[in-house]
Amino acid sequence: MRKIAWPFAAALTALLLSSCAPSVLGGSANNPFPAAGGVPHVSGGQTIYLRVDHSLADFGLEPSALEPALWVPSGYSSELGDVTGQFGFTADRVPDGWGFRLQAVRVERSSQSGSGSSAAGRTVYALWAVYEVTAPTDGIPGPYRFRGALRARGGGEVPVRLSVELDG
Repeated sequence: MRKIAWPFAAALTALLLSSCAPSVLGGSANNPFPAAGGVPHVSGGQTIYLRVDHSLADFGLEPSALEPALWVPSGYSSELGDVTGQFGFTADRVPDGWGFRLQAVRVERSSQSGSGSSAAGRTVYALWAVYEVTAPTDGIPGPYRFRGALRARGGGEVPVRLSVELDG
């Protein structure tokens, strides 16, 4: 049996352990912090991504109104589509020095089968928006609030309210 050099073995172990560590919430647009999960903390100059869940009824939309260019498989009996181009965002209240913008709007459609032999399956839609919030490098620590409005093309408008805590 071959022996592995100590520095190589230590580096390999560290790499394997780091791959098991949880990722930082809000670290990317693909892994946003759920806005309903509490107030996220940010550091000066940091960008965080926040997810806000909506329903089609919030906008008065039918599922047929959402037209992603491509449905991508996202799990068992579900697909994900980008519908960002079908929405508009206006930031109404942004603290000085901060950035606040719409990053993406996603729709997921999933098939749910009924229970029993006579129950028919149905298709369920989930809709969420991801917002990008960037803290200033020299901001004063404390809570900050953001407001805006998300509008659907051919549909209604919903208010967006987010809060973050700037750490010192």
